[in-house]
Order: sequence, then C-alpha cells, then structure tokens
Amino acid sequence: MDATTGTTDGTSRGRTAQGGRGRPAGRTWRDRAWWNRPRAVVVGAVLTGAVVYLAGTLAGVDPQVRAGAGTLEVTVSMVIAVSLTAALGGWGVRALLLRRPGGGRTTWLVLSGAVLLVSLLGPLGAANPGAVVLLQLEHLTVGGVIMLGLRAVEPRAARTA
Repeated sequence: MDATTGTTDGTSRGRTAQGGRGRPAGRTWRDRAWWNRPRAVVVGAVLTGAVVYLAGTLAGVDPQVRAGAGTLEVTVSMVIAVSLTAALGGWGVRALLLRRPGGGRTTWLVLSGAVLLVSLLGPLGAANPGAVVLLQLEHLTVGGVIMLGLRAVEPRAARTA
C-alpha cells in the first residue's frame, strides 16, 4: 500500500485527474450535447407560457384579442408557437452577442429588456380586462425566462477554461 495515495496501485482513491472528489474526468453533464443552458431556456419558456395560459383559462379568463373588425381567440398552440419563436430568436441574438469581447451580457440585458417592454404593448389590444392581464402576464413570464435564463450563458472559451 502506498502511503501517499492510500492505494496499492499508486492511484488516488475517489479522486479524478482534475483532483475533484466524485467527478469523472473530462466533460460534465452540463457539457453533454443533449443538454445545455440555452436548450433548457427554450423548453422552460415554452412550458412557462403554456402553464400560465392554462392557469388563466382555468380561472375563467377568455383570452381574445381584437383583430381588424372582429376578435381572435388565443389558443394554447398559439402561445407555444410564439414562445418557441421568441426563445429561439433570443438564443440566436445571445449567440451573436457572445462573440463580442466580454460576452455582451450587459448588451443582452438592455436589448432583451427593451424588447420585453415593447412586447407588453401588444396585450393592451385584448378584448377584455381579464385577457389584458393574462396576456401581459404571459409576456412577462416568458420574456423573463428568456431574458434571465440566457443572461447566464457564457462564451465557449470561458466554459472550457
């Protein structure tokens, strides 16, 4: 038995090449191709939008918006499609900003905050006050998930260092 490592073959028990306890050498679960923060933000934004919509409709809100001379019923599929589009668009913009020196975190927060504020004007055209509140809550929650979730994304060089 080796006195410095505590094993008979000279390797350290419970330690990895990087020296951490219980962690495998190399990539972590966050670095795997099937899982990363932007993908989680996209899924989270879509699920958040759907949950808020369903909670609002279960509470009795009839989400309709004025469209031309009539009204348009907002459906859960519309909420999912718009949330997915917004999240994927945000991911693309964030990826472009990551190419800037420093990762563009402040630029991302200012830009996404401005887009969120402008998007809050859309629900003001809802057909009833309950729909206005529900749709603004939709915009705030989905926009908040995208804005704050993608804020923490780091440039690839920072993750591997």
